[in-house]
Amino acid sequence: MIVPGLADFTEYLRNAGWVLDDDDGRTTLWRPLDVDENDIRVVLPTNQEVRDYSDRAMEALRAVAFVERRLPQETATDMRYGGADNVSVRLAPDVPSGEAPLFLAYTALTALRSYVIASAASLEYKELVLPPRRLSRAESYASQTRVSTQAGSFILSLALPLKDTYDSINTDPHNGQEVIAGVPGDGLFGRRVTNRMLLAAETAQKLARSVSEGDTPLSVFGEVGGQRINATELEALGSLGGPDRDVYQIRFAQSPMVAGTSQPRRLRITPGEQRILHEAADFLRTRQPRANVTVIGLVVRLFREGKFGKGEVVIQGVDDDTGQERRVRVELAESDYNVAVNAHKQGLQVSAVGDLDVRGTRRSLRHLSSFSVIPGLEEY
Repeated sequence: MIVPGLADFTEYLRNAGWVLDDDDGRTTLWRPLDVDENDIRVVLPTNQEVRDYSDRAMEALRAVAFVERRLPQETATDMRYGGADNVSVRLAPDVPSGEAPLFLAYTALTALRSYVIASAASLEYKELVLPPRRLSRAESYASQTRVSTQAGSFILSLALPLKDTYDSINTDPHNGQEVIAGVPGDGLFGRRVTNRMLLAAETAQKLARSVSEGDTPLSVFGEVGGQRINATELEALGSLGGPDRDVYQIRFAQSPMVAGTSQPRRLRITPGEQRILHEAADFLRTRQPRANVTVIGLVVRLFREGKFGKGEVVIQGVDDDTGQERRVRVELAESDYNVAVNAHKQGLQVSAVGDLDVRGTRRSLRHLSSFSVIPGLEEY
């Protein structure tokens, strides 16, 4: 573990609610705010160049982490990043401690990235199935997240910065540093993301247990009202245990540098719960209607009852909701149906935008907002 520098350490103590009790020129003495005389104190040297700085800083770090009920590495990361929450996953593969099969590690890392992006995106998009594009802020925030390993069976630890590049943070006029202490937690994008990640995990596990016990059907994941978890979050939580769905633990530890910090929380996700979360993600993606979906492809079938009037066409192509090629039925007004006939004759692709409705294996696009032909190369 990297020991925080003296400047980062003291700046953190000031912002995290510690009070400077004494400074004799060689050491500083710190105590947590609002504690009695018998509680823990932290002593730091005033000069980082002293020979035993690392040992003394590590001892102080362990004391701070004990008061915060966090792991020393979590507190150290918080100090180095100037404010960061932590989400860690403990896997339990049948291999020596500190090791994991490559495929398991890759699956878990991929799931963690999806988890961060999905929870960040859910702050703006409330749909149960997120759009595959227009998630620039969520993806940008995920790129600022750092991953490391911890001692244990095999622990992947995420450091999620409290602020991202879009946050507007005041600057201390004395040292030019950004100040997040005193900023409400819900005013920082990173804290909103970790709050959402915790909410998603707790809600998903609660619903999965209810389904497993037979109290509620799988459709509860798609019900309106209450906290709804999107399909990407569910899939990520169902994938962290790897392809064999081994039991895993997920821990949430928030930085005390801003208001609204909760105590560390740990969840244990069983193989059965992971299976249900996977099924719930699939249910949301295949059974729930989705708004404003674009389908691009070829017209492969046409049907209408007479020579004139509205008709139904089948488009074989890719929708921007899943990126997979499927057949989708679309009901068209007479003018658009005639356009579809010409596109079919000329082998041109069409684009249709509407609400995707899935009933079993039948996929339909309803409430069409646009229908057009994509010109062929010869028309450019």
